[in-house]
Amino acid sequence: MGKKKNKNKVSGAVKTAIKTEKKLANKLKKELANLGEEDIAKVIAEIEREEAKRAAASEKALPNPPTARAYASLTPHPTNNELILFGGEFHNGKQTEVYNDLLFFNAANGTWKQVKAPGAPPPRSAHQAVATPANKGELWVFGGEFTSPSETQFHHYKDLWCFSLAEKKWEKVIAPNGPSARSGHRMVLLGRKLFVFGGYCDDGRECKYFDDLYTFCLDNREWTKLTPTGRGPTARSACVMLPAGNDSLVIYGGFSRVREGRSERAHTHADVFRLAARGAAWAWRAAGAGEVRAGQAGAVPASSARAYVFGGVADVEETDEELRGEMSDELKVLDLETCRWHPVVLRTDNTDTSAASVAPVAPEEPKKQEEITVVTDEVFSMRVSAPAPEGPRPQASVRRERATGGPCGRMSASLAVQRSQLYVYGGVLERDDKQFYLGDMYSLDLHKLNGWKTIIEQPPLPDWLGSDSEDDGSSGSETDDSEESEED
Repeated sequence: MGKKKNKNKVSGAVKTAIKTEKKLANKLKKELANLGEEDIAKVIAEIEREEAKRAAASEKALPNPPTARAYASLTPHPTNNELILFGGEFHNGKQTEVYNDLLFFNAANGTWKQVKAPGAPPPRSAHQAVATPANKGELWVFGGEFTSPSETQFHHYKDLWCFSLAEKKWEKVIAPNGPSARSGHRMVLLGRKLFVFGGYCDDGRECKYFDDLYTFCLDNREWTKLTPTGRGPTARSACVMLPAGNDSLVIYGGFSRVREGRSERAHTHADVFRLAARGAAWAWRAAGAGEVRAGQAGAVPASSARAYVFGGVADVEETDEELRGEMSDELKVLDLETCRWHPVVLRTDNTDTSAASVAPVAPEEPKKQEEITVVTDEVFSMRVSAPAPEGPRPQASVRRERATGGPCGRMSASLAVQRSQLYVYGGVLERDDKQFYLGDMYSLDLHKLNGWKTIIEQPPLPDWLGSDSEDDGSSGSETDDSEESEED
C-alpha cells in the first residue's frame, strides 16, 4: 500500500518564504520604532475612521493659495467656472507630506476655498480624477499612493471614490473585479464609462508596471477588463491619455523600467496609440510617436479635437555614465484625429493678431511656400501649418516661449482646460540631484494665445534638506517621474 500524502504539509520553499516575510516585518517594525512612525496600513485605516466621523460638510475661504505640491489632480468643474484640486504630495529632501484636501479655484475672481466633507478618502498622490455633470455633478477618484513621512513605507490604493458636488459628500464605491492597486495610471471619461490604463505598484521588494485596461460603467457601477485587438502600448506609468470624442482615446509616452539580465534600466516611451470602438469591440493601433520626454501633462478642451501637452523632462547624456535631466517648458498641440504634433507659438506685440497661431519649428532648409490650413471646431479657430518634424525642438524656441513669462520647465505638473483657459499648477523642478516642489499657477487664453498670466507667483525655492546625491542609500517613491518622478 502506497504512502499517503499529507495534504496539509507545507513545502520547504513556502516555509522559507514565510520566515523571510516575518524577518522583514520584524525588521520594519524596528525601523519604524526608531523613526517614530506607525505601520502605514494602521495610519490609513485610522484616517478613514476619522474622516467617517465628520457629520456635515463645511466650506472655508482660503486667505492664501494652496501649498506647493505635485502629483495632484486638477479637474475642470463640470458645470461651474471652477477647478477642483485634490490630493498631491510635497517632499523637501527629508520628509514627504501627502494631502487629501479638496480645494476649489474660482476662475472668475481668482479665489480658493476648501471643502471638508463626510467620509473623505485618505491622503494620496499620483491618483486620477474625472468629473461628470451627471447627478448635478460628480468627481470620481481612483487609486494613487500614500507615502510615510520618512519614505520607508508605501501604500498603493485600488479604491474608487465619488464626491457629490451638489450634496458635498464622499462615497467609497465598492465594486468587484476592478484594477489592482496602483498609482501613476491614467483615467479618462468616454460617454458614461471611466477608462483606466497602466500604472505601477511598488511594495518595496518588487516594482511592477501594468498594461491592462479597465472600464467602469457609471450606470450599473461595474468594472470590466477589456482585451482589445491589435498591438497596444506596453506596460508603463505616467503616460498621457486623452479622450478623443466618446468612442476613442489616445495614449502617448510614459515611463517604465526594463529588466536586462540581473539589472534594470529606466525607459521613457515616445510611442502613440489609439484605442477605438469597432462595433461592440475595441481595437488598438499604432499612431506615430512624440518626443522622448517623461513627466508630461495633457488636457483636452471640451468638444475639441485637439489636446495640449506641457512640460516634462528628457535625459541628456553628459558622459558615458552620467545623465542630466533637462526640464521642458514647451507647450504642444496634438491633433487627436491625425495624431500629429504642432508647437504652440505665443503672440508678441509684433505677432499677427488675426488668429491664434500653432506653428512648427523646422530645421533650416531652402524656403518653400508654406501650406496653411484653418482648423475650426466649436471652441477655437487656429492657423495650422505643416506639422513639426519628429525629434527634439531647438532650444531657441523654448527660450522664445519663456520670454512671455510663463511657467518654467517642470515635470509632473497639473494641467486642465476650463472655458478656453489652459491652467498649469505646481509640479517638480529638478536641479542636479534636488527636486523642488512648486506651488505656482498660470493660465493661457487658448483663443488669443497672447501670453501666460501669472495667478500664483512662485516664491523663492526652499532649502533642500536632503543630500546632494540620491546615491546615499536613501529610498524614494517612484511616483510620477524622474525615475521616481517620471510618473504623474
